[in-house]
Amino acid sequence: MGDCLKGKSEVKKGDAKFECRKCGARTADKGHVCKPEKVKKKKKK
Repeated sequence: MGDCLKGKSEVKKGDAKFECRKCGARTADKGHVCKPEKVKKKKKK
């Protein structure tokens, strides 16, 4: 898809919508990481 960010996230952990399966970088846009995977939000108690 996109270029590899080499583990350098573009957004904070809580604001991320996608995470790269290869390097673990987090981003808000799917096309910004090479192997995007949708981030599952944890429910607050």
